[in-house]
Amino acid sequence: MFSVQTAYYDLIGMTSLINLKDNKKYSAVPVYPLVRDLCLIIYQINKEILDNSIELDPNIKKIRHRVKLYQKKNNFKVYESIINDHIHQFGKDIDNLGFYLDGEQLVGSTIYTTYIFQDTQLFAKNPKETGRNAYIFMEKVGETVAVIVEKLIEKSNYALSPLEIPAFVYNDDKAYTEKDILNKNFFVNDQNKNVLLTRLVISLQEASTCIWLYNGVPRANNFQVDNYILLRLLSIKADEVMDNLKNMQTFLTDTFMQVDKVLDFKVSCLINEFDKELCDECKILRNMIHYNAQDTNFIDYVEGKLSNESNYINNFTTKLVKHYMEPLSELISDYLKINEKRSMNDLEKIARRLLSIIKRDKFKELSK
Repeated sequence: MFSVQTAYYDLIGMTSLINLKDNKKYSAVPVYPLVRDLCLIIYQINKEILDNSIELDPNIKKIRHRVKLYQKKNNFKVYESIINDHIHQFGKDIDNLGFYLDGEQLVGSTIYTTYIFQDTQLFAKNPKETGRNAYIFMEKVGETVAVIVEKLIEKSNYALSPLEIPAFVYNDDKAYTEKDILNKNFFVNDQNKNVLLTRLVISLQEASTCIWLYNGVPRANNFQVDNYILLRLLSIKADEVMDNLKNMQTFLTDTFMQVDKVLDFKVSCLINEFDKELCDECKILRNMIHYNAQDTNFIDYVEGKLSNESNYINNFTTKLVKHYMEPLSELISDYLKINEKRSMNDLEKIARRLLSIIKRDKFKELSK
């Protein structure tokens, strides 16, 4: 029963967040990590509780598999695909990488969006069409959630009752600053370095979303949907972010050390402190993304913790964000220095695009 109850509250909490409307920050950065999380939850519920009884949109499975912030043995292929998708969408003659800044601090990028949508059917020839495809996909996801909730209520023998989705209001509606740069002004002539840069940006957006959630989701002392989903998502995201860093530290050792040295070895210090303080607990919580009818699930595990420590959720999420996600976000932002990189003005973009068209037409003439 606890597995069904956990799945039910996962969907209620996620739906509350995903339904946030007309928030400029949300639609730019946090929405994409949250879409990834929702696809993960839907996939696991269908597989582990509903025995794959629902035919899911194939894109849900593809996005679910982006829960890892790196791909074993395929990291360079992933980097190349991200670059090619950006060039396909925007061209290679004008700024083609998008970044989002909060003041001078980097919080996200179109690199993340491209990463989670890779291999899906959502990408089109232009950004507007891609946006429409994503909107249609999210409508399908919403319909799928409604079907799953009904099945979970039925599976509980109606011990669970339909809940009104709590309205999530985020008071900070100030838009992030958008900054575009040319891929050649971000990436370098070093395969390993480019893989690391890509993975740093992806990790940064996950960490930024942790901060955004922590600052906006109410943190009550009693166990309710708000702090339930906050702990649920932060434990998944932080575990993946730190796992990504450790993987780079192990398998991109020289490149990682170069970056760490520039940052006075503060990244490796964060990793070490995390391993001592929160790693084990974070991994326990993260691994409970699996629903197990015979074993402990997320909801009963947390209830047990709260019975011994009434401030367990607040203490854990505060440490996770204040001690690790915030400092890490600042370190990555300081290293990448996106705020200092040059962007083209509109006149330059027009001139460069016209030149590209002229060159292309001349090439066609010569090829006849």
